[in-house]
Amino acid sequence: MIRHARVDHFAVAASCRAKPGVWLPVGEYNSSQSAEGAIDYIRNATTKSPTQRSAWTPARSFEARHALTEFGARVEARYVGVSADAAWSDAVDALIGGAA
Repeated sequence: MIRHARVDHFAVAASCRAKPGVWLPVGEYNSSQSAEGAIDYIRNATTKSPTQRSAWTPARSFEARHALTEFGARVEARYVGVSADAAWSDAVDALIGGAA
């Protein structure tokens, strides 16, 4: 198994915010499955605990994709900002989640 360098998600997210709409490399992952996990983290700004902060907030303000490489999968992301629709969806999700 090839080890890849750890990703500084806060630095990459800041670079993406500085260049809206431009695809920038996030990192190389050992498999497409681990790349998909990173993509989910980027798109949804997920964290493992409520006390953690995500570099990719607010949710859905970044897009992410991956491409297979010789040694795994390369992930790229871009900042797309927050549309009124995304903000509305977040508000609805919060209401539905709070009601359940």
